[in-house]
Amino acid sequence: MTAPSLRLRRAPGVVRISRPVLTTTLTGLIGAILIVVAWQLVAVTMFTRENGTYGAVPPPGAVLARVTQNLSDAGYWSGLAATAGSALTGYVIAVAIALVLGVAVILAPVLDAFATQLGIIAACIPVAAISPIVVLLSPSGSRAVSVVLAVLAVVFPMIIGVLLGLRATSPAQLDLVHAYGGTELTAIRRVRLISALPAFLTALKIGAPAAFLGAMTGEFFAVGVDAGVGRLLISQQYVGDYTGMWAIALLATAVSAAGYAALAVVAAAIAPWTRHVTGGRR
Repeated sequence: MTAPSLRLRRAPGVVRISRPVLTTTLTGLIGAILIVVAWQLVAVTMFTRENGTYGAVPPPGAVLARVTQNLSDAGYWSGLAATAGSALTGYVIAVAIALVLGVAVILAPVLDAFATQLGIIAACIPVAAISPIVVLLSPSGSRAVSVVLAVLAVVFPMIIGVLLGLRATSPAQLDLVHAYGGTELTAIRRVRLISALPAFLTALKIGAPAAFLGAMTGEFFAVGVDAGVGRLLISQQYVGDYTGMWAIALLATAVSAAGYAALAVVAAAIAPWTRHVTGGRR
């Protein structure tokens, strides 16, 4: 007579976390703690004056306190909204350019070199050179320079992502479409766009923080513009408020990371099969 086997069952509602996800989370948490500890040590030992005031590198606690204070100020929310609006405009334009170029390259492969060179040029244009030109070409008070820098920050990874994605279709899938009389446009609609989703979603996620930082950089060159995270940073710089500058930098980083995370959630919702390709885990 054999002993009955005991089988443990997971209680309803209990979510099982896989080992790779747990390892990645713990590694990220430990890395964040080490950065904060190193930041605190550097601030206290090297940048704290004898009278107790903070120098160029304030401790993280003081910066977080200023962030909390800033979040209750309507002026900061207005600045965040202005920068986010410019970033979103540039982001949408860059995505549209990349999609149009990607489809054009598939329909006319001779345009491949042109699309690639255009992306490389956009990535290589010096910000300090193109920004004054855009300012001169736009009316005072315009946020055109922020939009242009957001476009330049996003368009190169988007073009590469779209081209890689549209070319990821297997020859067998294309042969099947063509065997049933489908044109290249049919192949794009039926198989290429679906195959392009992993690379396209990855490029979208990379482009989100780049667009915000590009728009913020443009505010350093804008003329007649008062609202924006970049303008807030300049105002803190003028008065020598280091804690305020770090707080704005931390806030901008948080907004950029939130854009990346939001797109990651959307990507996981609309195309969950791409998670293993775009960096997630099954």
